[in-house]
Amino acid sequence: MVNPIHDQIAIFINKGSDYDMKYNLAFVLLLTPFSLFATQHCPAIDTITQVGAAYTAKTAEGGEWIGLLQGTLPAQSAIKDFSEALLILDSDRDKGSLIDQGNFQKCTYNLETEGKQIDMYYDNKTWLVSISGKPHWKYQQSPLLEIYLCSDVAAEECKFDILPQESTS
Repeated sequence: MVNPIHDQIAIFINKGSDYDMKYNLAFVLLLTPFSLFATQHCPAIDTITQVGAAYTAKTAEGGEWIGLLQGTLPAQSAIKDFSEALLILDSDRDKGSLIDQGNFQKCTYNLETEGKQIDMYYDNKTWLVSISGKPHWKYQQSPLLEIYLCSDVAAEECKFDILPQESTS
């Protein structure tokens, strides 16, 4: 199916020089619907594999969720249920940006052993994400942080869109 917005973006990009493209990339990204970015979610419990203290889950896109249990491995180390997902709002970003963007931190699962949890990270780092249009995220504010939590639902309901990441160079 032909998408006129994408055609216009392609024409815009192809007409610019390399110099122009550096400065116009942000503009082009503003025109790009969030649906084009990689949508992820916390891994479903039945997709998580445990080997010793390591918990992993592959994604359809080739990424991997990773969690390492600290301390002594309890006898009942299987995952019992999903606890929550955490996104921290980035207070250093431009205040004009959408309020539903921040740094995705982790998905937390309860283990069979009472009081034990495992935190899982997507590709073992934090990501700039958007939760725009994702209904299960609830805003919370503390004196130090503004966060969104996704809880009381199945892990795969905690969805987020990975945004283009800032260059580290």
